[in-house]
Amino acid sequence: MRDLPAGAERLAGDTFYLPGPTNSGWIDGVLIDTGPDEAAYEGRSFDRLLITHGHADHFACGAYLRRAGTLVHAPRDDASLIENPEVNIRGMFSWAKPGDLLVTKLFRGEPCHVDGLVEVWDDRRAAAIPLHGHTLGHTGFLTADGVLFTGDALYQIPIWERHPLPYCIDPAMVTASLERIRATEFDVLVPGHGVPCSRQEAEAHIDHHLGELRAIEELLVERLKVEHTTEDAIALVSAERGLGDNAAQYWLAVTTVKGFLGDLLGRGEIEFFVRDHAGWWRTA
Repeated sequence: MRDLPAGAERLAGDTFYLPGPTNSGWIDGVLIDTGPDEAAYEGRSFDRLLITHGHADHFACGAYLRRAGTLVHAPRDDASLIENPEVNIRGMFSWAKPGDLLVTKLFRGEPCHVDGLVEVWDDRRAAAIPLHGHTLGHTGFLTADGVLFTGDALYQIPIWERHPLPYCIDPAMVTASLERIRATEFDVLVPGHGVPCSRQEAEAHIDHHLGELRAIEELLVERLKVEHTTEDAIALVSAERGLGDNAAQYWLAVTTVKGFLGDLLGRGEIEFFVRDHAGWWRTA
């Protein structure tokens, strides 16, 4: 078997995965995402790297692999985050420059040039499946052996137990992507974080993820019957979900809760207004 990453395990046919802090995949010379350990790829040759999205824990070894001759493909809307991780950091802080204390390590990474876009990727080994919402361009990959690599589009139940408010920028997109996963023909699902699971197990994780999204929406609609500022809305969701008080976790929650607020506002379920130079939200 040609140039498998060290420690890779077979899932089906020619499809393997490399377990780690970030799971990565391999099928006949194509890598899907990378873990953080360059040693897993040392001395091996890969012709393509497919990146699910522009968070540094998913392209950690991208620049290293590209220097070794691997061509890198990524979603159009996430390519700039991979080529310049500072874009993600600035965007998270409303484009101002945050101090180091405020930046999660998930957004820090070595810039990596993107050679091609997955929107025009056409290869028998793996098909690109749009799974937007965690980021604008987030994309999964379905291998020819029926293995679906979903990146961070789906959080398994144990991940929710450890991280009760997973990062996303657009909950409505996430919901649509979860249903797209359900509608996709696959035998095995590999999340970016977690363990490979059967289709039947994946259905349960999808249902749980959708239920958690609904619970957060319902919490906001109920609690915003009393007007809250943006900061207070973030605090109430963070407290209800049991988040800790630390800077990096707070800034991840800011983006995620604003995503829910914007979605509910767009659906007409809540209203936004400005008073005393602060932004306020209330149930419509």
